[in-house]
Amino acid sequence: MNSLQKNETWELVALLKGKKAISCKWVYRKKEALSSGESEKYKARLVAKDFSQKEGIDFNEIFSSVVKYCSIRILLAMVAMWDLELEQLDVKTTFLHGNL
Repeated sequence: MNSLQKNETWELVALLKGKKAISCKWVYRKKEALSSGESEKYKARLVAKDFSQKEGIDFNEIFSSVVKYCSIRILLAMVAMWDLELEQLDVKTTFLHGNL
């Protein structure tokens, strides 16, 4: 919630007459410790119940920036074939950095 607030993710607006707000819910998960020295972590995220939306009324387009599985396999094959070094990174709250 701090990241969302810090990045000014939302703006409070009046709900238009005849429109229904999308509700949300909390999803909780326990992340197991990978080694004996680590402790397990508890994670929570707030998700929209977008299944209540109707295409053409509440939205027109859908986009999700997720890589295809075959793309990952091709990349790993190229790394193995040419004996390359591979590094990985994770951008926290990446969905906050794009323009809608």
